[in-house]
Amino acid sequence: MGKIELLAPGGTLEMVEKVLESGADSVFVGALGLSRRSGYELRHDEVKRAVEIVKNCDRKIYIAMNAEIEKEMIPRLLEKRVADYVAWGCDGLIIKTPEFMKSVAKKYPDLEIVASVGCHIDSEEKLRYYHSMGAKTFVLSTELRRNHEKIRELKKVASQLGMRVEMIVSGTACYRGVGNCNFFRYFRDAFESITLVDSDGFVTEKVFGNPEKGGGCYRPCLYLDDPIVNYLVPSDVLAEIRKEKNLNERFSLAEDIPSLIEIGIDVFKIQGREYPSDLVAGLTKNFRKIIDKSLKSRNPDITQELKEINRLLKELDTRRMIYTGNLRKKLHEKLGIYLKTRSKITPSMS
Repeated sequence: MGKIELLAPGGTLEMVEKVLESGADSVFVGALGLSRRSGYELRHDEVKRAVEIVKNCDRKIYIAMNAEIEKEMIPRLLEKRVADYVAWGCDGLIIKTPEFMKSVAKKYPDLEIVASVGCHIDSEEKLRYYHSMGAKTFVLSTELRRNHEKIRELKKVASQLGMRVEMIVSGTACYRGVGNCNFFRYFRDAFESITLVDSDGFVTEKVFGNPEKGGGCYRPCLYLDDPIVNYLVPSDVLAEIRKEKNLNERFSLAEDIPSLIEIGIDVFKIQGREYPSDLVAGLTKNFRKIIDKSLKSRNPDITQELKEINRLLKELDTRRMIYTGNLRKKLHEKLGIYLKTRSKITPSMS
């Protein structure tokens, strides 16, 4: 068994430092305007500083560029972003777009390319495809998070291909899996283009409301009974979605760590760039303890760690639902539709 890597988020430079202090083997940060987390990315000068911090601790750092990348933008990114990351000592890039993945692999064959969770890799066919695009590590689809049999199958294929397997052990699962949901498209009239100017003047565009374009999501699946959602989404689509048990589920696989280690998972990832640094550091610390105990014993006593993780996740849930409420309000405001009664909505005449 190779070294098991605990990968933690770095939504700010403070978070980068705190998760390293809490036992993370590696950190991932988002490049401004280029990752799937609106509002929690680092400017170009901050990315450079993050690399310095991580390298001073002799750990690894990955840069997320996993929003959809337009083909015409690839040459500019190779020149204005990837070249700098490589020069600074970045260990790898997290990418979703196949053509971008392929271009990076061709120019920088030694750079580790991680096929993002947004690739929704849930089959051998998809795994082999992204391997052919240059991926050296892949993130398992969130839809497989509790399917140990399928995870074992894909781990076997990955080993044959010389690839590492990464798995999110604390995060959020979209309807049909991250990267595989298209429910947000019913709310395209609320999409908002955002222009971002980086510290070096590099300009990128995001589309708020479209997670594939790096702009986050209004999370309408969490309030399916909202009159606006019912107004915009066909009834048959809503009926199908309501059959799902885990819509935008916040999950933790802390209890599964011993079994996942036995299967051979190489990287355990914690999501959460958008949360307070202390909360994320606490999660990192306790996942570190569980991993270390699991490596020493097949039946470790992780009762205390699970209790602490559950406490932290309750705090995370509170913050998450407040944010979801704000998104719901913004969706109403953006569409210009106002509630008249609980059963009827009328478009604003303004």
